[in-house]
Amino acid sequence: MAALLKALGRYDEAEECCRSGLQASTADAALLHTLSGALFEQGRVEEAITAVRAALAARADLAVAHSDLVRMLNYVATEDPAAIYEEHRAWGERHARALTEAAPPHRNDPAPARQLRVGFVSPYFRKHAMNFFFESVVEHHDRNAMKMFLYADVAQPDDYSDRLKAHGAEWRRTVGYDDERLARTVRDDAIDILVDLSGHTPHNRLLAFARRPAPVQVTWNGYPNTTGMKAMDYRITDAYCDPPGTTEALHSETLVRLPDIYMTWRPPTDAPDVGALPALTSGHITFGSFNSCFKVTPALVALWARLLRSVPQSRLMLLTISGRGADRRVHDLFNGNGIGAERLELLPRMSHEEFLAAHRRADIALDTYPYHGTTTTCFSLWMGLPVVTLAGRVHVSRVGVSLLSNLGTPEWIATSGDEYVEIAGKLASDLRALAASRTELRRKMLASPITNGVLGARALEGAFRNMWTRWCAGK
Repeated sequence: MAALLKALGRYDEAEECCRSGLQASTADAALLHTLSGALFEQGRVEEAITAVRAALAARADLAVAHSDLVRMLNYVATEDPAAIYEEHRAWGERHARALTEAAPPHRNDPAPARQLRVGFVSPYFRKHAMNFFFESVVEHHDRNAMKMFLYADVAQPDDYSDRLKAHGAEWRRTVGYDDERLARTVRDDAIDILVDLSGHTPHNRLLAFARRPAPVQVTWNGYPNTTGMKAMDYRITDAYCDPPGTTEALHSETLVRLPDIYMTWRPPTDAPDVGALPALTSGHITFGSFNSCFKVTPALVALWARLLRSVPQSRLMLLTISGRGADRRVHDLFNGNGIGAERLELLPRMSHEEFLAAHRRADIALDTYPYHGTTTTCFSLWMGLPVVTLAGRVHVSRVGVSLLSNLGTPEWIATSGDEYVEIAGKLASDLRALAASRTELRRKMLASPITNGVLGARALEGAFRNMWTRWCAGK
């Protein structure tokens, strides 16, 4: 019942159900794991981490719970990147290593220049954030250089799925396959390069990759950190997210940096018009953060509260969920920093179309920290909002650096909390410039590497060819 309520997005009830069950069985690993997910979705990340650690203490072999733990650690500003890497590496040692060591050798033809058979694995080959960064690769891939296979854990394909199929990719429906069967299917297809698009996000297939079904294995797109696995050879990034010489020791994979940006974004065709700057008629600045509530940390709320105090009469729109726990947490955090409910607008989970339309009521977007927005930042820029971001040391805190640098607006990148408040305050002080920027941002997006799907596809194919050439040389 708890798992069903969580799947339906009824997180308050899921939490109550878990706690009721735990009164009868205090160390039930499944209940503790489900509780951690319900808490996480409410933004209560530290509590979620405590619960999932308790689940692993009860059952150390729960790979999916351990994946959730390493994913959650990325959202905590006080966590040391080296400690987060060690937890990822521990996941690989505990759950993947034995499977990798038992994998048979590959018999792929080691010809460096032949057409490559490249497989991509995801449950999100549909209308989903990942697909906005993936479809252009399928659309523009070189059919002579690469034959593409999509291993799709997609129970209900939609029109986005149909578009992927229409672009010439082989569709493999893998719903109901366990990891062993998926790995066997990949081997039967004689895949040369297998690409993970999920990392440690929910419904990942890392234990299929652990069985090494392809000679070259790559992680890209869906997760801003290492997998921790010896079976994953490469991780694709760029020089903005992972500046050379800074994060190599935090990865079990070899980093491959694409030129400009590590993945290109396909703008939505159903976005509404940008609309006029709301501040011109409302009489006040409305800041907006349209990221999920689990990216909103206490330290970030303190920073946003400083900004609201520095810009008189300003408001803040936040995307949360429809739930008592999530709303109460946000209000309590802001109250503790001297910001009352009258200066906040909490938005519930909404449809994609409503989500885009909500941007028309905001003037300036605020990125989250330490976990930056990716799809959310692109949507905010597309809807005409400048995005202020705070640069950190590792990929999860530098995606905004990559996007804004490639857009040609590095002046919106802060390197400290003081600078973050200063940049946002300066944008808020000049409504004429803000209105002009609002009308220009779509044009700038279309002229930037961010939306250049052809160049992005060529860069990715070039990286794949280099990986394959190295494997052939090793053979």
